[in-house]
Amino acid sequence: MSFIRKHAPLVFAAISIVFAVYQFTLGFSSGMWGNSSEEMVSKWEDRVQALREALPSSVSQVGYVDDAAWSGDPSQLDVNEFQLMQYSVAPVAIQSGINHEWIIGNFSGDENLETWLAGQLGAYEIQGFGFGLYLIQDVEN
Repeated sequence: MSFIRKHAPLVFAAISIVFAVYQFTLGFSSGMWGNSSEEMVSKWEDRVQALREALPSSVSQVGYVDDAAWSGDPSQLDVNEFQLMQYSVAPVAIQSGINHEWIIGNFSGDENLETWLAGQLGAYEIQGFGFGLYLIQDVEN
C-alpha cells in the first residue's frame, strides 16, 4: 500500500505529460497554429483583389449571389463569406440578390451557371476570377 501512495503522484504526472503531448500534436497537425484568422483574411483579400479592381469606380452597391441562390433557400447563404466579401470590396456595399446592375457571384461549382443566369437575368456579361468568383453585369438593368 505504501508503494501506491509513494508512486501515485509520479504515475499521475506521467499520464498528464502524455496527454499534454498528445493534445499538442493533435493541435499542431490540424494546422490550428499555422492558419491564424488574420492569415485567412489576407488570403481571402488576395483572392478577391482582381474582382475588386474590375468593379467600376462609380459603383456604390452590388448584388451578391452564392450557392444559396442555386437552391432557392436563402438560409443557406454563407454568412462568413458574405461578410468577408463586404469587407474586401468596401466601400462598395453588397446586398444579397440580383437586383443590381453589378452582381458578385461566389459559387462552389459553376456547371450550370450560364443557364441559371440566362433564366434569372436575360442578357448579361460575366468575368471569371477563379475560385468560383464572378463579376456579373446585368446589361438589362
